[in-house]
Amino acid sequence: MDDYAVPDSIQANMRDWFGEAGQRWLEGLDAMTTRQMETWSLRPTGQPFDGGSHSYVLPVERADGTPAVLKLIPYGPESVGEPTGLRAYDGDGAIRLYEYDAETGAMLLERAEPGLPLLDHVFPGLNEKDAARRQYTIASELYRRLWRVPAPELTAGDFPPLPTAAAILADWEAQYSSPSGELVDMFGADRLKRAVELCGALADPPEVGIANHDTHLGNIVSAEREPWLLIDPKPFLAERAFDGGYFVFKQLFHGPLTGAEPVRIVADGLGADYERVRAWALLRAIEQAVDAGQGSYADDVMRVIETLERV
Repeated sequence: MDDYAVPDSIQANMRDWFGEAGQRWLEGLDAMTTRQMETWSLRPTGQPFDGGSHSYVLPVERADGTPAVLKLIPYGPESVGEPTGLRAYDGDGAIRLYEYDAETGAMLLERAEPGLPLLDHVFPGLNEKDAARRQYTIASELYRRLWRVPAPELTAGDFPPLPTAAAILADWEAQYSSPSGELVDMFGADRLKRAVELCGALADPPEVGIANHDTHLGNIVSAEREPWLLIDPKPFLAERAFDGGYFVFKQLFHGPLTGAEPVRIVADGLGADYERVRAWALLRAIEQAVDAGQGSYADDVMRVIETLERV
C-alpha cells in the first residue's frame, strides 16, 4: 500500500469488522485504486481522508481539472445501495455520482467544498440548545427532500438493488419473538414483546421510497453548489419516518436536547408521523444495545431506550 496509504483506523476497522475478507480487501486495494485512477484518468491531490469507518476515500482531480473523490468500499448490507441512491438523487441535495464501476464498487464522487460537517457548524448568536434545534431542522428537512420513490430506470442495469426496511423489521421480529436468555436478561420479556409489536406496526408503512439508514450530523457537509449536501448515504427502501430512527437515537444519546423535543423536531422536518419516528428510534436504540452487549455504552443506550418509551 505504498502508493495510496490506507489510514490506520480504516485498516483496523476492516480487520475487526470483516475478518479475513477485510484483510483480502485491503490487500487488493492498491491494485483497485491504481486501476480506477487509470480508467477514469485521475490524479491524486492529497492523502486519503481519515476518520471514516471502513471506506477508502482519496481526493483526486479529473482530467478536466474538476476536483473529485475516489471512494472504494466493500459491499455490505448498509453500503450496497450507495451508488444506486446517489444515481437517483442526481445531485439534488446530495453529492453527485460521476462514475461507478460495478465490478469493484468504486465510485467517483463530487467533492463538497468547504466540506465542514453540520455537526461542527457554528451558528453565531445561538446558544447550544438553539444551535441543536437549527441543526436538527436543517438535517431533517434535507432528508425529507431526499426521500423519493425511485424511478425504475434509475435502479436498473449494473446498479445494485436497494436493501429494504421490511427485511430489517422481519429480522428483528424473528429475533425478539424467540429471544435468547441473554436478550431476556438485558431487556426483560415485556420490553421485547413491545418491540415485536412495534415491528408489526411498522411493517405496513404509508409509503415506500428512498430513505437512509445512517443518518447523523456528520454526513451532511457544507458546499458551494448548495448550502448543505449529503455524503456517504446508506439508502434503503423505506418510509419517511425511517430517516428519523437513527438520527433521533444519536441526538438523544449525545444531547443537548432531551425528552420528546428531538422526536418532534425531526418528525416535523421529515413530514412524518411522530409515533412512527419514535418507534423507529426505539427499535434502532434496542439494536444498538444488542450490538453493544455489556458496558458503559450499553448503559447509556438503555437510558435512551427508557426516554423513548416515556415520550
